[in-house]
Amino acid sequence: MGMIDRVVMAFSPRRAADRERARLLTMHYRAAQLGRNNEGIRASGSDADLAGRDRRRIAFYARDLIRNTPMAARIQQVITGHVVGDGILPKIQCSRGLPGTVQKRLKLQGLEMIETHCDTVAIDRCGLQNLYGLQALAMNTIVDAGEVLIRRHRPAKAGLRIPLQLEVLEPDYIDDTRFGLTLDGHEVREGIEYDQGGNRVAYWLYTQHPGGEWRPGVSPLTSERVPAEDLIHVFRVDRPGQTRGVSWYTPVAEKLLNADDADDAHLMRQKIAACFVAFHHMNMDNMPRQELGETLQPGLIMPIASDEDMTFGEPPQVGDYGEFKKGIYRSVAMGVGITYEALTGDLGGVNFSSARIGRLEMERNVSGWQWRMLVPMLLQPVGRWIVEAWSDITPELWDIPGAVSLTWVPPHRILVDPAREFSALREAVRSGFQSRQGVVRQLGVDPERLLEEQLQDKEEADRLGLPFDSDPRADVSRQVAGFSDEETQDE
Repeated sequence: MGMIDRVVMAFSPRRAADRERARLLTMHYRAAQLGRNNEGIRASGSDADLAGRDRRRIAFYARDLIRNTPMAARIQQVITGHVVGDGILPKIQCSRGLPGTVQKRLKLQGLEMIETHCDTVAIDRCGLQNLYGLQALAMNTIVDAGEVLIRRHRPAKAGLRIPLQLEVLEPDYIDDTRFGLTLDGHEVREGIEYDQGGNRVAYWLYTQHPGGEWRPGVSPLTSERVPAEDLIHVFRVDRPGQTRGVSWYTPVAEKLLNADDADDAHLMRQKIAACFVAFHHMNMDNMPRQELGETLQPGLIMPIASDEDMTFGEPPQVGDYGEFKKGIYRSVAMGVGITYEALTGDLGGVNFSSARIGRLEMERNVSGWQWRMLVPMLLQPVGRWIVEAWSDITPELWDIPGAVSLTWVPPHRILVDPAREFSALREAVRSGFQSRQGVVRQLGVDPERLLEEQLQDKEEADRLGLPFDSDPRADVSRQVAGFSDEETQDE
C-alpha cells in the first residue's frame, strides 16, 4: 500500500476499499502489463501529433526502402495502381435549376476545358504530368511520406485554357521548426499557422527542397508564408485531432528490412551450399601433385598413390526458406492493407473463390482510401479551384452561384472472372437490387458519357445500315412478342 492509500485509509476506509477493489479489477487485464515482459512495446499517453513527431525520419527510411527493396517499391505500386489507376475522372455536374439548353452548353464547355487543360500537361506547374499523373504522384507521396501538399498557381501567361496550374510538394517543404504566436494572435505549430478558432490559415514552406542541391542566391533554410487557400494538405487520418500524416510503411518497415536481410543471408547460404570442396591428403613427402591442378574437371580420372587420400566437404543444407518468407510477406501485406497475392504476384494455390474473397477485402480498403481521403481532401478542393479558374473566363458562372461543380469517377475495377461477375451484375440490375448507373460507376465509367457514346454508336450504325447484337432490334431473342396470349391460344 502506497503513501496516498494510507492517507485515504486514515480519512475514509470505504474510499480506500473502493480504490483497492478497482486495482484488483484492473489487474485482471493482462494487456495492462504488456510492457513488463516486452521491450518492443511502450505505453504512451501522447496525442496523435506528438506520437508522430519522428515522421520525417520515418519518411526518409521509407524512401530508402523503396529505392533499394523490391517489396517496398511493390507496395507503393500496388496501392497507387488500385487507388488512382489510370486516373480518377472529373465529371461536370450542373445545377438542376438551370434550363436544359444552358446545362448542355456548360457541359460541352466543361468537357472541352477538361480535355484541353486537365488531360494535358498544361495543368502541371512543371509541365510533366496531366491531372491523372499528378494524382498518382500525390498518392505515391502519401504512401511513402504519409502526407502531400498541392500548391495552386494562377499564372497569367497566354496559352492556358484556364489560369490554373498545380504543383505537388513533398511534406519536407514544411518548415516544422516554426513554433510560437504571431502578432495577430495566430498560433504556429510545426510550420502550420492556426487562427483563434483552430482553423488553418497559412503554411510556412521552404523556398526550395531542404534536401536538394545548393542553388546560388537561394538559401535552403528560408521559409515563406503561403496562404492556406492556395494549398491542399492530404493525409490519412488515423486518430482524432491528427494534423499531420505518418508514412504507411511505419508498421511494416522493420519487417521489410529484416526480410531483405534474410534474402541476402539466404543467397549467401545458397552460394556456400553450392560449393563442392575436395581435400587432397598428400603423401609423406608433402609434395603437391601438379597434375591434379587447382580445380576438378568433369570426367577427370587421376590415379593417386596408396599413401594418398581424397576427401570431400559436405556443404550445409539450404532448408525450407519458402514458407518462412511467405509468412513475412503475408504480415507485410496485412500491415499495409493489400493482399499477399498482389504484393508478391504468387498465385500458387489460388482459385476463383479465394482470389475473389481476398480481392473484395482489398477493394474495401481501396474504396476507403478513395472516398474518405483522396476525393474529399484532394479532388474536391481541386474541383473548386478548377471551377474558380473556369469562372474567370466564363463570367456567367459568377452570376449563378453553384451552377457548376465537379464530381469524380474512380478508375474501372478489373474483374477477376468477367463472365461470372457480369452475369451477377446483370441479375442485380434486373432484380432491382442495383441501379444501372451504380453498376456503370462501379466499373469506373461515367454513366452520362456512356449513354452519349451509345447514342452515337446507334445513330452511326443506323446511318451505315450495320446491325449489332448490342442493339435489341437486331437480336430476335431479345424482342418482345407482338401478339397476345389469346392469339397464341387460337393458333
